[in-house]
Amino acid sequence: METTNAMNTDQMSTAELIDAAKVEWDRWTEPSPATCALHVRGTREVLDAAATMCKSAEPKSRSVGADILGQLGQPERTFPDECCDVLLQLLNQEDDDQVKAAVVFALGHLRNDRAIPSLIALSRHPNSDVRHAVASSLYGVTSDAAVAAQLDLMDDSNPEARDWAVTAIGENLAIDGPQIREAFLRHASDEDVFTRAEALHGLARRGDTRVVIYLLAELPVERECAHLFIDIAKTYLGYADDAEPSLDELLRELRSRAVPSS
Repeated sequence: METTNAMNTDQMSTAELIDAAKVEWDRWTEPSPATCALHVRGTREVLDAAATMCKSAEPKSRSVGADILGQLGQPERTFPDECCDVLLQLLNQEDDDQVKAAVVFALGHLRNDRAIPSLIALSRHPNSDVRHAVASSLYGVTSDAAVAAQLDLMDDSNPEARDWAVTAIGENLAIDGPQIREAFLRHASDEDVFTRAEALHGLARRGDTRVVIYLLAELPVERECAHLFIDIAKTYLGYADDAEPSLDELLRELRSRAVPSS
């Protein structure tokens, strides 16, 4: 079967869309056109078909079924409790790590509190893709256990897991304290540029003066993602999101706020 496009999904049956979603699974990093169409359709027929896929002997079918259930009915979710039931049952019996990662991502999209203990329990799973999925799926969860899991994931060997964990804590100002600040500082020199930027942004959002010396080193570097560090400097200096200060202006203001070394 050929892949789908936005022009023909409305005319396709649920069975045809599922076949297309399986074909597209290996070609898309985000939900494919067929999967998105199934999400939007969100009917009992789609729910039942995806639930059946989650019982398939074929790992790809289980992964696609989980992906469909994670965002069924988007943007107004349909059958959320039933979706959660199927996904948790699959998670508890799944042996394939790639399927398990897909289920964890799906539960993260579903945002059902019943899934949180199962997600936290996988934060030290031996597979790095599963840990990445956990870090992503715990975004916005602020229980003590979830924050502890994210702090642990901040030191993960997988840079995508570190990035998501740092982002999750960094963007929530209700999570703060010496342990949190030290965790950000520990990753202020992370080898992964996105993790490094999120750690610095976490400090900047909290007005921590220690971010200045790192920004003075990062801002002059020419790279594709230079805007990340510009945004961090704007946050720390109190610029509006739509402000467009020059690089020289940002550096000048940061130097004026640098804390002299003792």
